[in-house]
Amino acid sequence: MIEPCVLVVEADILIRHPLAEYLRACGYTVLEASNTADARKLLAEGPQAVDAVLADADAPAEGGFALAAFIRANHPDVQVILAGSVAKAAASAGELCEQGPALTKPYDHRLVHDRIRRLLAARGRNNDQ
Repeated sequence: MIEPCVLVVEADILIRHPLAEYLRACGYTVLEASNTADARKLLAEGPQAVDAVLADADAPAEGGFALAAFIRANHPDVQVILAGSVAKAAASAGELCEQGPALTKPYDHRLVHDRIRRLLAARGRNNDQ
């Protein structure tokens, strides 16, 4: 069985890398992108189909909201989780994410794993670990 694939989009490597390692330990294949341009490239040309994307809503340059809108328009089967530290950003994320915003920074890795697991289970693409 192919492990579900999660794309973590986060500019800060001190946040991105530990979260990616945690998710790998939970049984996911994890791709990492430091910006939305790299995330788009991985979605189009990555080594594996992406099942879920976790992106920083406050990302520099294009931002997580634009990435989420792009994913909704071009990759409708990919689950999107936006995270941020600003209440306004979280409210806007609710419009682009299936279950609304629920994550804030700094990330609680267990909550991220639980959120991804629930979203993928709803689509029949779960990892039981």
